[in-house]
Amino acid sequence: MANLETQLSFLVSEQETFTETNKRKGEQPETYTGMYAMHKYWSKKPYNLVSQYIEKYSKSNEIVLDPFCGSGVTTTESVKLGRRAVGIDINPTAVNSTKMGLTHIDIKALKKSFDFLRAEVEQEVNSLYQTKCPKCGNAQAIATHTIWNGKEIDEIWVECRACGNSKTVKKPSEIDKTSALEPVRPATWYPTNLLLENNRINAKSGMRVCDLFTPRALSNLSLLLEKIRQIKDEQIKSVMEFCFSAMIPQTSNMVFVIRRRGKSNGTEESGEAKAEVGSWVIGYWIPSEHFEIHVWRCFENRFKRILKGKQEVNHVIPVSVKEFSSFDELEKSPDGYLVKKGTATDLSLIHSDSIDYIFTDPPHGNRIPYLELSLMWNSWLNYDFDLENEIIVSESKVRQKNAKDYEQRLKIAFSEMWRVLKFNGHASIAFNSLDDETWLSLLNTLLAAGFDIKEITPLEYSARSVVQDTRKNALKTDFVITCQKQAQESIKQIAFGYSEKELLVAMKDYLYSRKNEAETYEIMNHLLVTTIPTGTIFKVSQIIETIKNIATFNNGRWQLK
Repeated sequence: MANLETQLSFLVSEQETFTETNKRKGEQPETYTGMYAMHKYWSKKPYNLVSQYIEKYSKSNEIVLDPFCGSGVTTTESVKLGRRAVGIDINPTAVNSTKMGLTHIDIKALKKSFDFLRAEVEQEVNSLYQTKCPKCGNAQAIATHTIWNGKEIDEIWVECRACGNSKTVKKPSEIDKTSALEPVRPATWYPTNLLLENNRINAKSGMRVCDLFTPRALSNLSLLLEKIRQIKDEQIKSVMEFCFSAMIPQTSNMVFVIRRRGKSNGTEESGEAKAEVGSWVIGYWIPSEHFEIHVWRCFENRFKRILKGKQEVNHVIPVSVKEFSSFDELEKSPDGYLVKKGTATDLSLIHSDSIDYIFTDPPHGNRIPYLELSLMWNSWLNYDFDLENEIIVSESKVRQKNAKDYEQRLKIAFSEMWRVLKFNGHASIAFNSLDDETWLSLLNTLLAAGFDIKEITPLEYSARSVVQDTRKNALKTDFVITCQKQAQESIKQIAFGYSEKELLVAMKDYLYSRKNEAETYEIMNHLLVTTIPTGTIFKVSQIIETIKNIATFNNGRWQLK
């Protein structure tokens, strides 16, 4: 049987299949704008497609749970659709992001607070970026962007109000280098937390959060955070801290330089490529050539996005919707939500048989180590985070987060989900893997918890992360496994079985029944869901390899050769 190394070419066709399907159905995944673009988070699900699951499996005023709420898409969409919602996550940044997508804010007061911060901070921040204008000689021009190559400054982008130039590029002087490395106003505080050593995300041994920033950036970040924490209105302060968290990566040394050669980007005389600003993508990689960007400008740019997002929240989240601190309060109310920091392995705050529908996206093995990647955010805001109880597989040598620990914790989480779900209620689990054993483990864990698997469907990403796009053999889409709560007496286990000949016959019969046309997910859904009750299923790798051998891919559909 072919192993997963041979399946890469199939994945390209697979993505085209799902894209074509959604286009025909008018279900293209929406991009992240407004309220969903306020703060970065990984593996966000397309809100418009998630909302379709919520509408299909729940009714108005019913309670929807997401025990791995992440950025809060399920929780927010549930409230928008008139459901009550419960969101739980072990990551404080995720909990905060979810709440920010639900809480109203006084926009006038928010703008006024921003103006206060500008008056308190901008001039002081500018003082550390002062440089000499290469055109008019003004000594109080501002370095908006500094390009570093290793530990040396290569280039400075200068804005000068004296001569009206918004961007002039110059080489640094010795004073410029000293200003960046030895700021006259030292930082009062910054996080010195050690990153968890993990080569997979470029977290090296002994590396600290503060090592991701220049001394000048640390000084200005500490000043800005200090002023934010002086804001008396707690609600306004929380939004400004959220804005600070969201903009932190762009002030770090992890913002890479993009260089494109060509007529519009290069200089014809030198042939050099013009530098463009990249962004922080994922992990803690500091490229040799990277930007240092003016801290206040990063904050101002992010605030504009936060402001737009909060305006949308005010518009789409009903004023009557309240945040509750306990499940008892939520259960007695016709609307509202409960968002808590916690773990899916302990849903004791929720009564048994009280949840109408679950849509969730648990960590998929070792694909994205959420807490490790959020350590920068959580450290700057002094959030307490629980590494021990995270459900994850991590390649970090300092953590004992292996596949066994992951499977045991996920099993407990599914059992808790079964407990709180009403009888005959549905739970949809987003899942991404082509590994046969991972599929089998997940399906058996769901069955052991008492679930009956009803449907397996695709769910495209709105914006794929670098990990999702480039990791070898990564699926270009999630699958959503929808289950139904049944009596626990129905516990059963499944195993791999069937010969290649039996798979061939089953696949051909299905394609014939579909008039020789079917999409990838339809074939997988049919072959997996229909065989689960027998206790024996086909291997995912078998299905993938066989379909490539017997069918051709045309216009998003498979047809027998």
